[in-house]
Amino acid sequence: MVLATALWGATFVVIRDSLAAVPPVAMVCARFAAAALMLGILAALRRTRFDRRAWRAGILGGVCAACGYLFQAIGLQFTSAGSSAFLTCTGTLFAGVFAWPLLGQRPGTVLLAGLGLAAVGSALLPAQGLGLGPGEIWTLLGALAYALQIVAVARDAPTADPLAIVFIQSAVIAVLMAPFGVTELPMLGTLSPADLARLGYLAIAGSMLAPWLQIFAQRYVAPGRIGLLFALEPMFALVFAISLGGERYAGPWWLGAALILSGVILVESRAARAARG
Repeated sequence: MVLATALWGATFVVIRDSLAAVPPVAMVCARFAAAALMLGILAALRRTRFDRRAWRAGILGGVCAACGYLFQAIGLQFTSAGSSAFLTCTGTLFAGVFAWPLLGQRPGTVLLAGLGLAAVGSALLPAQGLGLGPGEIWTLLGALAYALQIVAVARDAPTADPLAIVFIQSAVIAVLMAPFGVTELPMLGTLSPADLARLGYLAIAGSMLAPWLQIFAQRYVAPGRIGLLFALEPMFALVFAISLGGERYAGPWWLGAALILSGVILVESRAARAARG
């Protein structure tokens, strides 16, 4: 699970740098179409079993994830990779809210406190200070979609085949994006070697390996612990944004990031303790 968060953490800088050459919809469509092709070949070689649980989790998760990835890519046109990572991290907290009406899991005081910390922290991330710009709004919409994806696959991920779920999810994302990005796909043939390498990383590491690692980990690791480990993703993203992405942040940004991470750790550490108990 730590490896999955590291792979996802690097995608924020990669997506940001790729958007200069590839529009958001075409990027999401291309990376998941490539991932679905590779996963389909693996599934055929393994003779993976596609049962009702895998189809349900893959389709529902794919619809939600398609919105999440698309909104994240659009948001990265207007905000930094580090800000996008921490705003996306709030999706872990909102998953607990959505689990109340959808799974019957009522949020407690700790979750509400964590949401409050995340909300205050999110307001400090935009470069212009308090208030959310277009990049932050799109990113937060993506975070909500990711939260729904977590809830959508929660019931079936521990028992269905992880490879089957990830393949179906990737195929659904590619199919949903195709009608809107198919006219832009021919420009992929004009990409530079560097842009092709970035797209390859997004397809293999961010769309194929990391999702599979997450679902595989959920077969053996308690959900509370999985949620806590998700808090490592923005930390990895921050390291990549500063070291490779050349990003710099002012004092209020660091305070906002600390508040968001504190909210996530507050909520998920409580969940991890409950799982151990």
